[in-house]
Order: sequence, then C-alpha cells, then structure tokens
Amino acid sequence: HAIRELQRDRVVRLFLEVSEHNAAALSLYRLLGFRQVGQRKGYYASHTRSPTDAPPAALVMELVLR
Repeated sequence: HAIRELQRDRVVRLFLEVSEHNAAALSLYRLLGFRQVGQRKGYYASHTRSPTDAPPAALVMELVLR
C-alpha cells in the first residue's frame, strides 16, 4: 500500500536499510524489486555476538518507482 501511495505522489526512488543478517526481510525486499546500492559496515550493535565478530552491516536498498 505504501509503495502505491508513493508512486501516486510521483516519488522516484525509495530507500531503506536492513541488517545483512535479516534474511526474511532481504527476501521480501528483493521480491518487491529492491536492489542493494550500498552498505554501512558495523551499523547494528548486537548483544548476542562474540566480542571478535564485527557488528552486522546495514544494507542500503533502493526501489525505483517510475
């Protein structure tokens, strides 16, 4: 619904950020046509990771709405 509203408002691009570890969300966004256009390394803090692991990156996703 939100994507249709943005298209009606003539928005050209929609961006979002998602954790690289969020497989379900990534699958959904890719199914909707989003593509990865960037990455913010170590963006998300995690309390369950080991001290030697890097925090998960945020993947920047874009959907062109034209």
